[in-house]
Amino acid sequence: MMTMTVYRWAAAAVAAVAVLVAGGCSRAIPGTPVATPGEGGRSVAVGELLSTTCRQFMGMKNPERQDVITAIAENGNEIIAMNPEVWVGVATALCTFADPSAPVRDVITGGIR
Repeated sequence: MMTMTVYRWAAAAVAAVAVLVAGGCSRAIPGTPVATPGEGGRSVAVGELLSTTCRQFMGMKNPERQDVITAIAENGNEIIAMNPEVWVGVATALCTFADPSAPVRDVITGGIR
């Protein structure tokens, strides 16, 4: 008699879990997944990204910084295009020493006048 009660409770628990799992996954969530909430990239024109200053760059989150470096790479800089992730760090380091109004493109390509 006791085993029947245990089996009933176990069956009820399994059924409850199945209902919760099936109900939780029944609706797809629209949008593009983001690795870290709140760090979604922004859509900015390439021209604006190319004219980003160090002051603006230092105020950006990492995905936005990646967009700036990718735009510089796509503008014909083959060295940066080989590994843009590394150049995000290089630009961040160089912008801490450069004039805040200097364009990031000039800072990392040596075009500072």
